[in-house]
Amino acid sequence: MATIDLGKIKQVWRGTYNNSTAYVVDDLVEYTDSGITSSYICVANSTGNAPSSSGTAHASWNFVAKGIADPIPSQSGNANKFLKTNGSALSFAPAGGLLQAKQWVKNSVLHDESTSDLVMGIPFEGTATITPTSTSNFIKVTYFNTMDHGSTWRSNKFTLQWSSDGGSTYYGIAGLAITVGGQDQNMYGNNGSVSVLFHPNTTNAVKVRIVTNGHNSGQGKRMGQYNNEGSDGASYTMDAFNGVTASGHGILLEEYSSDVTSITTIA
Repeated sequence: MATIDLGKIKQVWRGTYNNSTAYVVDDLVEYTDSGITSSYICVANSTGNAPSSSGTAHASWNFVAKGIADPIPSQSGNANKFLKTNGSALSFAPAGGLLQAKQWVKNSVLHDESTSDLVMGIPFEGTATITPTSTSNFIKVTYFNTMDHGSTWRSNKFTLQWSSDGGSTYYGIAGLAITVGGQDQNMYGNNGSVSVLFHPNTTNAVKVRIVTNGHNSGQGKRMGQYNNEGSDGASYTMDAFNGVTASGHGILLEEYSSDVTSITTIA
């Protein structure tokens, strides 16, 4: 009786492709090409022919199920970030805009009295430092000061400045003034504050300092003295509640992601 060779009557799973294995028609394999894993069926006897290259199948193979690249980018170095899309691709971004915050407060009065530019004392002379994690990010500085002027009219201006070269060169950020309502009016415990963003465009440590300059006819005397309500007295000690001092002046530095921050300058 004649023998009839029917060949394979079903497809055969051969596992991960091996370059030294001889494959025949209807063999099924798994193969990773350019980081993408797919399954293939042999359509012509083949040895040493990878099922595909750069996404294109070899002539002896056809795709059965073509894989796709993992749409999620590497998680390495992206702790505490969230996955976002720009409409065509996924990427990691900061979970919220605020990346870090550092604050310095002064729990005693500074006697920084001057009628010309004077760099204020610690921590307002550059001790306040923050290191941005990216050149694209922004720094927010918040400064507050309560100042005793005395029984005659006084006026002071304050300039916030920053440096990224260790303090050799400073640049302006913003300014404010603390002043009495009019000449010959008494003024005690006045306060001023400013909160502003700037873009240092660096990952070097950024120092922030305060420069004060008082009016020639009456400059402020005592920085941080908020508890002298009635006259130009010597009540310098700041209030304390349950052992914790309520400071009269301080500075806060914060880093914000460029993903959620912008500055618009108007001439």
